[in-house]
Amino acid sequence: MRPIAYTSQGIGLRTEHLDALCAQPHREDVDFLELAPDNWMTPGGVRRSMLDDIATKYPLVAHGLSLSIGDTQPLNVDYLKNIRAFLDEYQIEIYSDHLSFSRDEQGYLYDLLPIPRFAENIAYLTDRIHQVQDILDRPLVLENISWYHRYAGEMPELEFWLTLLEKSQCQMLLDINNVWVNGQNHHYDPVSFIRTLPGKQIRYYHIAGHLKTSQGIIDTHGMPVEEDVLKLAQETFDCHGSRPLLLERDNNIPPLAELCQELNDIRGYVQQTGKKNERSSTKTHATHS
Repeated sequence: MRPIAYTSQGIGLRTEHLDALCAQPHREDVDFLELAPDNWMTPGGVRRSMLDDIATKYPLVAHGLSLSIGDTQPLNVDYLKNIRAFLDEYQIEIYSDHLSFSRDEQGYLYDLLPIPRFAENIAYLTDRIHQVQDILDRPLVLENISWYHRYAGEMPELEFWLTLLEKSQCQMLLDINNVWVNGQNHHYDPVSFIRTLPGKQIRYYHIAGHLKTSQGIIDTHGMPVEEDVLKLAQETFDCHGSRPLLLERDNNIPPLAELCQELNDIRGYVQQTGKKNERSSTKTHATHS
């Protein structure tokens, strides 16, 4: 395996950047790349050769799209075995997907839909999480999604997450932007949400941009990260410490150098809190010496 340090920063592997990543030596401002294995397991030829080249320069993280952990269909074991083979081939330690469902009895829906947050669903999800981990021989890392629909009588999002993390002992991909979006749309405090999470189970962070509309905030991954989300990221690093930080950009994708500059700016911004705390700690120690 090629481990990712807690202080690492990365971007998503996008088609628009393949040529540049292959042509350039390892960039000092990017520590790892995140890819969707669903898009890379079957292609061969030039595209697979480009991935092989990139994988010699950067550790990879896998962020799946089709696990559908919360649906009512049997787990797609063949899919999971293909994921396992892909992860092993590229020495990928971290595999994440979404706490959502994206299938019904007719097939894939091509959207990430929120799981009904009922207490009776926890045991069902826990069993499926353990099955996935057994097949992959890795911890399953689940991301908190942005959601726009409520089911009557369901548990609050934070309570559901806390219970699931405790019962399943899975890990969490904490999407900071999604916490902000959900907090604004559904009227809860995003700082309190993040501070209540068990830090030991947070494997890495996502951060992204969103779109403000007259009807609410939409998680688009199509623009620079807003300052409110950056401030929430500061709070997150202050509370839970450094984790690998991944800047998501799925549309309106800028040139590689521009995206990497935004990543560096974000990392510098969120680390200001830690530096202030270090200075404060040093000053307090000097006062009491």
